[in-house]
Amino acid sequence: MGAFGRFAAAAAAAVLAAPAAEATALGALKVDNYTFDKVIAIPDHSFLVKFDESYAYGEKEDAFKTLASLAYGVPQFFVAEVPVQEYGDKDNADLASRFQVIKDDFPAYYLFNKANKDGLKYTGAVQADDIALWLRRNKVRMPSVGTIAELDELAKKFLKEGFADAHVSEAKALSEGAYSTDKKAAMYFKIMQKIKEKGESYIAAETARVSKLLEGNITPEKKAELGDKAKILAVFASKDEL
Repeated sequence: MGAFGRFAAAAAAAVLAAPAAEATALGALKVDNYTFDKVIAIPDHSFLVKFDESYAYGEKEDAFKTLASLAYGVPQFFVAEVPVQEYGDKDNADLASRFQVIKDDFPAYYLFNKANKDGLKYTGAVQADDIALWLRRNKVRMPSVGTIAELDELAKKFLKEGFADAHVSEAKALSEGAYSTDKKAAMYFKIMQKIKEKGESYIAAETARVSKLLEGNITPEKKAELGDKAKILAVFASKDEL
């Protein structure tokens, strides 16, 4: 085994060993100042790394857990966390300092891969759907939050292949079959129909209309329904992200 092979094997071993370090989120790797560089140097892989206080909790930690679970099916992509201690031994404080992360920044997210060897910092809202969208824009095949992955892919094919009737028929079949118990499925089919009738400009116009309705005084049930539709419209709007 050559030097590259030994390096890749060692790096892979670090990844496989990381879950045993009791990461706080299922599906996330726990890395530290001993394993960090080994892990992010694995060739042809991308890593979303969260710098945060040890034993983080609350809504922002829930967002991280959602991202970790969504990342499970994404090839060559891992979600990882660096727990930083402010007191005592100050574990990983030097690693946080290396990336100029301070306590007020927690949780801080960075994307590491071939295109971002020094780390690309995420600067948006700490919400799972926003971070997932940011990842897709940076060529990580992250699923959308709160949508149906199979229909997400079909929506992109529909737009890229000229609004083909075959994709509309497939969406209808899925909404009446495999996803008949999920109300969101029918939305894909209906949106495809509207796009065929009104053109691709329907996506932006309908997104604006739904956003305005969400700002108004509506029932919780209607708000949930419109929220789902807004997420699905965002899938259609993001056809060029992957």
